[in-house]
This record gives sequence, C-alpha cells and structure tokens, in this order.
Amino acid sequence: MSTPELVLVGGTVVTVDSDATTAQAVAVTDGRISAVGTDEEIRALAASDTEVVELAGATVVPGFVDPHSHVSMGAPYIKHAALHTPPVGNVRTVDDLIAALHANLKKNQTPEGELLLGWGYYPDKMDDDGEVTADLLDREFPNHPVYIVHVSGHGGVVNTRVLESHGYVEGVDDPEGGTIVRYPGTTKPNGVLWENAWIPFVLGLLEATDDALIEMLKEYARWGVTTVQDGAASIEQVKNIRTLADTSGIPVDVRSLVLFNELKDAIDEGLFDNEESNGHTVQGVKLILDGSPQGRTAHVTEEYLTGGPGGETHWHGLTVINQDDANALVTLAYNHGIQVFAHCNGDGAVDELIAAHRAAKDNGATPPGRTVPIHSQVMRLDQLDDYVAEGFEPSMFTIHTYIFGDTHIRNFGEERAFGISPMRSAIDLGLKPTNHSDYPITPINPLVLMWTAVKRISTGGVVVGEAQRVTAYEALQAATINAAYEHRCEDDRGSIEVGKLGDLVILDANPLEVDADAIKDISVERTFKRGVTVYQA
Repeated sequence: MSTPELVLVGGTVVTVDSDATTAQAVAVTDGRISAVGTDEEIRALAASDTEVVELAGATVVPGFVDPHSHVSMGAPYIKHAALHTPPVGNVRTVDDLIAALHANLKKNQTPEGELLLGWGYYPDKMDDDGEVTADLLDREFPNHPVYIVHVSGHGGVVNTRVLESHGYVEGVDDPEGGTIVRYPGTTKPNGVLWENAWIPFVLGLLEATDDALIEMLKEYARWGVTTVQDGAASIEQVKNIRTLADTSGIPVDVRSLVLFNELKDAIDEGLFDNEESNGHTVQGVKLILDGSPQGRTAHVTEEYLTGGPGGETHWHGLTVINQDDANALVTLAYNHGIQVFAHCNGDGAVDELIAAHRAAKDNGATPPGRTVPIHSQVMRLDQLDDYVAEGFEPSMFTIHTYIFGDTHIRNFGEERAFGISPMRSAIDLGLKPTNHSDYPITPINPLVLMWTAVKRISTGGVVVGEAQRVTAYEALQAATINAAYEHRCEDDRGSIEVGKLGDLVILDANPLEVDADAIKDISVERTFKRGVTVYQA
C-alpha cells in the first residue's frame, strides 16, 4: 500500500458501516480511505510527509451528504436581504422587514430600477402578523422592482411594478396551479403570489456568478457537507456547475437535478449521458408536484383547517403538474434510465407520484430504481407501504417540526402534523429515509437537522410526533450512508470504509454519546474532501 497523505488518530471514528463499527483512527491515500483501525495500526502507516492530525478525543464521521438542497438558487441569495424570523433570524415585525430591505439597498448601493430582493419571509411567526402588500412596497421602494420570497420558496410578495410587468392587473385570472391574492372585495392583485403565479418568473430571476457558487459550496463545507444536491437546476445552471468543476474546481461534490420543464431538451442534448467529472454529476430530474405546507399550498386530500392563502375555503392546496403531465414526464424519464426526484409535500402529491410511477410501468417503462419523493411531509402512513412496494426511497425534512411545527399544527391539526416526515415508521418498514436542508428554505447545519429528527420539538415547545422520533445513529445514517444510497453513490461515500472517498468530518463531540439536546450544539472542526481540507475552524 502507498504511503497515506493523511492520517487521523487519537479519537473516535464512527464509520457508519453495516456493522456500526467504531474505530480510533483512519488513513487516506490518493484521496481514498486506505485503512481504518487502532491508533497503533494507523500511526505505523504514516511517513515523514504524511499529515498526521491528532484528534485529541474528537469524533470523526463520514462527510455529510445533503440529499436535497439548492446550490444554484441559494448562491445568489447571499447578497440579498435575509428576512428570517427567530430562531433563524431577527425579523419580528413588518417594520423590521422594511428596515432590513432598506439596509440591503444601502449595503449593495443598488441603482434605481434594479432588483431589490428579500428572502426568508415568514409572516406566520411575526409578532404583527407580517402583512406585506404591493401598496406598502410601492410606498417604501418606488424606484425598484421588489420581490419578497416566502420562506417556503413557493410564493412571495411583489410591488406593482413587478405585477404589471407580468400582466397581473385588476381582473386577471389565476393561472392553473397558482394563486394571485386580491385586496379584499376587489379583483385587484395585492402583490401576494403563490405557486404557478410565482414560480415561473422567479426561477430565472437570479443567476449565480462563479464566485457566488464557490462561496456557496464553501458554506456547505463549513457545516461538514461534502456532497450536496443541486435540487432544481436549469440546463444552463447544470452546465455552469460542470464548467466550474472542470476549470476552477469545486470544494464539495455537486449532484444536479434538471427541472422537469427542460427534461426533453436535456435528453436531446445528451446531458444525462455525461459521466461524473471533477466532483459534478447529473443525477436525475426534478418534478414539482405541489407547494408547501407552511404556505398552505401543499396538495392534501383532507382539507386545511385554516383555509387557503387567498382566503379560500375547503382548501386542499395546489397541484403544480396535472396527473397526465406527471405520467408523461415519469414515463419519459424512466424510458431513458433517468432517476426521478419529485417534490411531494402533501399526501395528494404523493398519490400523484405513485400513480405516475405505476402509469409509466403500465406503459412499458422500466423504472431505474430509487425514485425519490422529496419532503414526504403531510403524508399518510399507508403510503409508506407503497414506497416499499414500488422501490421508492423518501427524502424527509424533519427540521420542519422545529421551525414550522406550530404552524403545521394550526394548518392540519395534531394527528396530521405529528405524522410529518414519518422517519420512524419508514425505518421500521425497511426503508432508508434521508433528511435534507432544502437550503435556502432552512439552514444547512446537518447537526441541527439530526437533532430535529431525534427530538422533533417545535419552537413553541411542542413535541411534533413523539412516535416518529429516531435514534441519533439513525439520524446520522440519514445524513450519510442513506443519502449516498438514495443517490446511487453508496459504493464510494456515506461511510468510512476502505476504498471509499476520503470525505471526513471532525466534530468536537460525539453525536451518539452526548445528550440528545446537545446534538444541535456540536461544532464542525474540520472538513476533508478526498483527504484535502476544505474547511477548518
């Protein structure tokens, strides 16, 4: 065996292998794990030019895999106004929100006529109900097009300048699968838009520069993430990441999903025929079947207790892609061996994905395996049986129980809310659920994500589904080996085993040994990608 370029000794190595092995030390040679064992065994492999890292009792885990996040969408947000409420940010009132937008204008010295954007807006948790309308934005920012992105990413508020530029004038009809909210008693849009009234023109609104993409990927490395999904990318964005990987290089690996509206074009261009290159992979296609539960646009079969975002009654949310189109998209993907990832927040959307999958099989298509319902939140437990039967692997989102749990209880009642992201039930059925950040919707931190899977406690102190809690080790699996499995790359990452990539994270405490409440406070000390340091505290 060649001399290792890196050895880590004197700590606890949680391998997350099939036997749940714990070791003391690990060696990396030519970017791959070459030995796992005792301090004595691994120290003996080191040569004079080997970097020897003394762990001093720290814990090493596999590099985290974020199985659903948004690199291309999140990168440009960094320079815009963050409008998050506690515990993520400090915007508590509309006055706070307006002040943050003014501060961002000043910071960026944004010229008149150019975009002003804020993100993370969550009126449900603001002290004054957080009502923002086009009229307010017109008064405060008369010289800019203004976009306020709801924390879900599935809606937001714009000013009159933006409304008019998209033909959203008095009397206009809602687009199919979208909602244009009106001023009370009128047909005049008030600036609040949801789903297909919002998404089509927002997806292309911000494009990330190469520098912004690199900074975004460094931010993932700071939290111990060594592989991340770019969960909804245009063909151009996929090509941008590939070019960046092949020229400047990228600090962590990126696995791109092509948005459903460009699936055929991507197939025609041969985009899915590309092999992995310098850490970049074109992984599959992303379908968006419904909206968000906190935005009251997720498609659910049992109506919302709080009605719709536009004051609708007997409200079941929105279907973004109709069943016939979903059937055609899934069939097309399967016929070309393309893995399908589908945004499914509500049980109605889950039903739609299952039906599309079965329709594709009935049409003679062969599923390539591991179809992924992303989020799997307000779902029925019987649908997990369908996941098992059809070979699905769910990507879940337990941080919702923390940040949005109280809102979900209001919207759905305790029974449905307590079953959100049913990770315990999924594991008990033999599934390999993952857990994701969906950044920029929620923060990246995998340790906080793990904590939410273990504790499931809301910001209001309510345990949002004690029966769905998992162990710390299961939460770690969801962020490592299960996520690698879901992305079909478990052979080279997700655990610390000989032959796999030297993707390692040093933590200042062992998440399997600390009190469950302390998991969220564990810090990343150092992140290695293929044995190379990509972050150090």
